[in-house]
Order: sequence, then structure tokens, then C-alpha cells
Amino acid sequence: MVAIPILVIAGPTASGKSSLALKVAEEFNGEIISADSMQIYRGLDIGTAKPTVAEQDQICHHLIDIVDINQKFSVHDYIRLADQAILSVHRRGKLPIVVGGTGFYVKSLLGLQSLEYGESNLDEVAELEKLTTVELRDLLIDSTLVTDRDNRQRLIRGIQKQQHGKKTSPVRPIYDAQTIALAWPRDILYERINQRVLLMLEQGLIDEAQMLYNTGGIALQAGRGIGYKEFYPYFNGQVTLNEVVEQIQQDSRRYAKRQLTYWRHQIDGLEWVDAGMAYEHIRTYLAD
Repeated sequence: MVAIPILVIAGPTASGKSSLALKVAEEFNGEIISADSMQIYRGLDIGTAKPTVAEQDQICHHLIDIVDINQKFSVHDYIRLADQAILSVHRRGKLPIVVGGTGFYVKSLLGLQSLEYGESNLDEVAELEKLTTVELRDLLIDSTLVTDRDNRQRLIRGIQKQQHGKKTSPVRPIYDAQTIALAWPRDILYERINQRVLLMLEQGLIDEAQMLYNTGGIALQAGRGIGYKEFYPYFNGQVTLNEVVEQIQQDSRRYAKRQLTYWRHQIDGLEWVDAGMAYEHIRTYLAD
């Protein structure tokens, strides 16, 4: 099987991934495959920093607006659809550009994460990761599913198999991936995050959050995203709007910190590039 060349643009929230991908796609005849676990939802545009209609008209985007906010979506769903989109882009002679901050999606897409367990989703895995190793062992009733009971990731996969059943992984494409991540000084990144939250508020974030809250809020998989869940106490009259904004900014900064840790320790071969030099770096690579 011939490897399909793809470009992966990763990095923390508010690092400029989307705007960079648009420039690269325009110059090098590319199409964008989103790797964002919130941009999949229809109707969640502002809080997810989804590409605008004009930007989507400019460059074809895939895996955006594909499920309703009351639907669940697993990493298996993502990989199946992403593989299809990448193959389609490649067969039409264009460059597939994978862009997003959901590290678990990217890790799985690149074959660095086992997908042998069933229909797990990001929320479920995140909840399991909060448990201690002893608690994970207690949840694993079928001890034959895991040989190394000191390995947390194997324990989590074993619990997934136990809960959802083992699934035979389909034959997937092989990717020749150039993976880069955008690096910013921490203080500048945090200020970009703070300013983006304020811009989202001006764009109507509160109305979007209200719609999500009225539909089910925290009970929905989509309703637990940063930028939305912080509004729920406000809608209940428990906090002020200023407190909500500060909480979103803080949660977003903390999320960026977790993203940076994940990218650095979970994605092999990821090349960190100064954000201001990333475009020229990519141009040099693609021109060779």
C-alpha cells in the first residue's frame, strides 16, 4: 500500500492553526480536514472558533458540521470519516491538511493510538483517565483483557473492551505525515486566548451557549465544551457575566497547557515551529 502524503498542523487553542492552514491550502492546492472534537457539531460556531462561511467557501473543509448537538460521536467515527475524506482529497490530486487541537484524534489518525476497543468517546476516556491505577484495576472485571495491570493505557483499553466489546480494526490507509505544531511564548499565547474569548463574546457567544443550555447543557456530550459549560451557572443566576468570562479565559488557558503537554508526550515525530515562521517553514517543505 502506497503511503498518502498529508500535512498535519497541530498546536494549542488560539495558536493560529486555522488561518495558517487556509494560507497553505490556497497556495498548495489543499483541502482541510478538521481534527477538532467540537467543530463537528452543527450550530456551535462561535465558541468552537469554527471557520467562517466565507473561509469554508474559499477552501473546502471536511468534518465540520457533521452531527447534531444531541448526538454522540466517538473516535472510531472520527477515524472512519477522516480516512474517507483524506482518500477523497488525495485521489483528486489535492493535498490533505489535517488541522486541529484534539490530540486524541490526531494520535489515533496517525496510528499512534490503539483503536481495538469499541465505540469509546473522548469524554469517556477522559473520565477514566481521572481515576487512579487501583481504581482502574477495580473496574476491570475481566482480567484476561489486560496482561500488564500497571500500564494505565492498557487498563483503560481493557475497560473499553469490557464495556463495549472488542472491535476488529479495519484496514486503514498508511500516511506519510509531516506533522508540525505552532509554538508561542506562553505569555503571548495566554493573551491571545484572553482576547479571543472577548471577541467571541462580542460575536454572540452567550446566545449560542443559551441554545446549548436549553437543549440539554451538561447532559450532552457537546454541552461540556469550554466556552459553553461556564455559562450554565450564569443562566441559573449563580454568577455574574464577568465571572463567566474570567472562568472561560482561565479554563481555556488551562486547556492550552494540557494540550501542550499532550502534544509533547503523546505524538511522536511532532516538530515544534515558531508560529511566526511556520508558513515559510511549510512552504520550504512542500516546495522540495
